[in-house]
Amino acid sequence: MSAFRGRILHFIDSGGLYGAESVLLNLSEQMVAAGCYEPVVGCVVASRAQRSDLFDRARELGLEARKVVIRNGLLAVDLPRAARDMRAWGIDLIHSHGYKPSVFGYALRGMAPLEVMATCHLWFQGPRIPLKRRVMVALEQRLYRRFPMVVGVSEPIRQVLLDAGVPAERTRVINNGVKVGAELEPPAGDLTTLRRELGLVEDRPVVLNTGRLTRQKAQADIVEAARLMKEQGPVPYFLIVGEGELKEDLQRRIAAADLAQDVRLLGFRPDIPRMLRLADVFLLPSLDEGMPMSLLEAGAMGLPVVATAVGDVPKLIVDQRTGLLVPAGQPARLATVIGRMLAEESLRRELGRAVCRAVKREYSTEAMHRQYHAVYEELLAR
Repeated sequence: MSAFRGRILHFIDSGGLYGAESVLLNLSEQMVAAGCYEPVVGCVVASRAQRSDLFDRARELGLEARKVVIRNGLLAVDLPRAARDMRAWGIDLIHSHGYKPSVFGYALRGMAPLEVMATCHLWFQGPRIPLKRRVMVALEQRLYRRFPMVVGVSEPIRQVLLDAGVPAERTRVINNGVKVGAELEPPAGDLTTLRRELGLVEDRPVVLNTGRLTRQKAQADIVEAARLMKEQGPVPYFLIVGEGELKEDLQRRIAAADLAQDVRLLGFRPDIPRMLRLADVFLLPSLDEGMPMSLLEAGAMGLPVVATAVGDVPKLIVDQRTGLLVPAGQPARLATVIGRMLAEESLRRELGRAVCRAVKREYSTEAMHRQYHAVYEELLAR
């Protein structure tokens, strides 16, 4: 795979550096290394001046990145201009990631003209999801019936696509890929210094969660599990890295439970590998998932995992073999299993090694790239 064959625009409306963004960046770096398809990271923004963490990170990695100005109230002006820009950039295929980019990408397909495909990372359809979001998701799923190819990052997501009427022959499952081995080594840094920066007592264990602060990610269950553990005795530090709509709600819960010294909301941090190396256990209490990048990154570092049995998580975390699983939405059970993991050092070592082997075997960036490369070949050969 060495001859140049085209330019791929990874098109996304990014709210920060989360799972879909990590997938996109990892895939783009592999594309550059292979030399066949040139990746361009395309960030939907409301103005050129709008900051985008993804845009900045892509540039830091040496990737080509573009801001694509598309304003909801000015689509008649902005979409034709975006189509002209994409022609000028030499784009051959729009690879959309998410609702807005998929809608915009499909419209741009006829204007440029360009080929288009989509990757679906997750839909969370909990009982209290606003009606507007439900309508948007339903429209997105119907739109995918017209796409020449739609990739789901897990089999449950592909099944949602099939149930929505997307033809089976135009769907694929491609596992998310994470850097493994030396690629994931954190930058040099003294963990004692990091503990001091965070105000952590030296010998107290750390349970880490990373992700958006949303109902789907269920950080409220972390707070409740911490409260229950504290009633029984010593409690570890629970460090939650990420931003999101439920930040104030979580702060209130933490204060009400008198857990301010135990459960820390750290906001966005650029040093996730360093945080993973600091932690004793990685915690994923989500109510729904595809195959989360945060889980793969923790597994690639050999960090023992406690997770809920949702989405494709049990494909990687096999209970008692590569981690410990609990039912979603049961913080009391979560507290018990976290306590067990922290109490048994040999179990942590065994499960950490096992999950690391599983990630390297099934979820490498190289494996992900090979499968996307085949899709690009198929679409651009038409």
